Amino acid sequence: MCNLYSNTTTQEAIRQLFNVPAARDELGNASAQPAIFPDGQSVIVTADDAGERSLRIARWGWKKVRFKNKEYETWLTNVRNLDGWPWEHVIKDQTQRCLVPASSFSEYHPTEKIPGAAGKPIKAASWFRLAGETERPPCAFAGVMRRWDWEKDGLRKKADAELQASGAQVTAMAFLTTEPNSIVAPIHPKAMPVLLRTEEEFEIWLNGSADEAKALQRPLPDDALELAFTGQKADNGQSA
Repeated sequence: MCNLYSNTTTQEAIRQLFNVPAARDELGNASAQPAIFPDGQSVIVTADDAGERSLRIARWGWKKVRFKNKEYETWLTNVRNLDGWPWEHVIKDQTQRCLVPASSFSEYHPTEKIPGAAGKPIKAASWFRLAGETERPPCAFAGVMRRWDWEKDGLRKKADAELQASGAQVTAMAFLTTEPNSIVAPIHPKAMPVLLRTEEEFEIWLNGSADEAKALQRPLPDDALELAFTGQKADNGQSA
């Protein structure tokens, strides 16, 4: 569920929306991301003990798990039950909450296909965006994060051996889901991401109590969301 999203908002616009000072922007020269998949590099917004916000990079995926009826491990990318282990502990720790900037998110269409490699049909992606006057109004997923422990968690992939050897810090990220609204449900009846749109919601998620943060776990109103298009596994912000 929601294992594909985009972030095509400009770096400057992200700083402005989330009130991040330029001096606390750790992204370098970030480019648009029309398709972000599990284990991909993701922009996140964090807040320190003083409430100062920063822009950082995280990897999407809390850990690798093997779900029922799966013969392979896959990334745990979404959070649902905040009253169960380990999420009940994570949600109480403000230092483990983050915002995940996004411009659209995707669920795979249950029946529509597009040509894949060698002409083999693959599932088409249905892309959802906020309703608004601009093409892709930016928003944020309610995210959680943790430091990746090279010794306990191991390598995320073989190429990480050099990062481990150098002691580099990697942040793992996942985000919250909830019941789908009537826009998403026909495509994906099980869940949709928790989307945050206002400064008040951003502040509550980053610095509010656990109960205040939990109250944000609700579907977006139907009139606030639109189906942008169904097709390719990337959203460059121009399709409609």
